[in-house]
Amino acid sequence: MKDMAQTERQIFILLLLSENKRGYTINDIHDSLEKWNVIVDKKTIMRDIDSLSSICFISEEQRSGKTYYTADKFRLRDITFTSPELISLAFLLELLKPYKHMAMGKSSIELIHKLIDNTTNLNQEFIKHFNDLVSINTNTHVNDSVDPEIEKLLQSAIQSKVKIHIVYRSFQSKENTERTIHPYELFINDGCLNVIGFCELRNSIRDFRVSRIKEITLTEDNFTIPKQYYEERKRNKFIHLSGNEPEQIVISFDQKTSDYIKEYEAERADEIVDEGHGILFVRNTAITDELIRWILQFGSGAKVVSPQNLRERIEKDLKENLQLYEDDNI
Repeated sequence: MKDMAQTERQIFILLLLSENKRGYTINDIHDSLEKWNVIVDKKTIMRDIDSLSSICFISEEQRSGKTYYTADKFRLRDITFTSPELISLAFLLELLKPYKHMAMGKSSIELIHKLIDNTTNLNQEFIKHFNDLVSINTNTHVNDSVDPEIEKLLQSAIQSKVKIHIVYRSFQSKENTERTIHPYELFINDGCLNVIGFCELRNSIRDFRVSRIKEITLTEDNFTIPKQYYEERKRNKFIHLSGNEPEQIVISFDQKTSDYIKEYEAERADEIVDEGHGILFVRNTAITDELIRWILQFGSGAKVVSPQNLRERIEKDLKENLQLYEDDNI
């Protein structure tokens, strides 16, 4: 049984009743709720309709011995926005541009345009003027093609907490593997939609790029998200990705690089120790390829103090890079 609060259930019923003019019987509403694994009796649905009738116009019509219920659709007519609100709408449209290839992004853009189309002509001209004045550099230029049907099924699985069976195209091996996943949440990484969840094949929590999911099937098996999941994910995550075993990472940055770290990257640290000639950057996180790349981008301005296995990994990567140039005869 899916846990749906009374308010959430009533909103579901109201949206359902406003879908078409034919209307729905109590049995129809009951069946629709059951499809979402929400089990309530018909008397409860009747009480919900009575409660909604006090705040919305819900009509009843007798046809062939049955009572059909309908609700007026929510309508937007000549909405008036303040200047800051209009700027916020234009700002949101700019922010959403990198995500227009996703079903969620496309729906969000359409929703904002629906709001704009129902406002006054003066407000519409204001937004057009604002778009000509401001642009946002999201540093995201990804053409990540996401199958909207797969995205829709993932949303349904996450909401219903049911396991999924997927065929996934691995980035490293370039091979397809079949996996059973407990999908916990969707998240966006550098403009790409990902799903994170427990992978039964690897027996660990993994991230999967949705565009690499070639097939998906919802199973009838439910799962439970571990209570510590969100807390541990936040604690173990560095930038976007997370690993399984966090360690204390200590990095020494020289004076020049320290200025950059303190201004732009300080939020990534658990602690920053000022040593006068530079800083010590301290963070508990898992060692991932992402962390390695982040450290290497600072070149000689960064030196790993601990742990030793991270120092060895950085040294190995630097030697391999140096070897590439030593072997180059050009």
